[in-house]
Amino acid sequence: MMSTDPYGELLTAMREFSLESDRYVERVAALYGLHRTDLNALGYLVRPGVGEKPLTPGKLGAALNLSSPATTALVDRLERSGHVTRQRSRTDRRQVDLAMTDHAGEVGRAMFGPLAAVMRGALGKYTPGEVELLTRFLHEMTAATEAAGDAVAAPAGGAAHGAGRDGTVP
Repeated sequence: MMSTDPYGELLTAMREFSLESDRYVERVAALYGLHRTDLNALGYLVRPGVGEKPLTPGKLGAALNLSSPATTALVDRLERSGHVTRQRSRTDRRQVDLAMTDHAGEVGRAMFGPLAAVMRGALGKYTPGEVELLTRFLHEMTAATEAAGDAVAAPAGGAAHGAGRDGTVP
């Protein structure tokens, strides 16, 4: 029977891409002795604009949907492995800011440089206009996924588990 969903094949391809991306990350994380959450944190720290303003452990934990104890354990691991430093805030000495180290950048390039090279090769098959369309598409799909995540409600009759995007537990 043929599907009547005009987006079914595309949604399946997106799901497969997401799963294969996860597999890649799991493999390289294991090679470098890092937890998946460590890579998520480092990935967040290298996002455009993030390094331009101070990032506290609390903000990082909220961005990754982690509890306060889990955030502390994460930052401790990243500091021990030489990926982040903790520094007293210049504007509020009670506050601690996180900064990614040069070592973390080197490790990130070693881990993800090969993937980026292969992806750039695949992208080279597309015209600049097609790349622009793909870029817009991915931004819109990211926003749609965030909106869906924000709208998720606890299962009827069941207890909610875990923290929401804002880091709170319902």
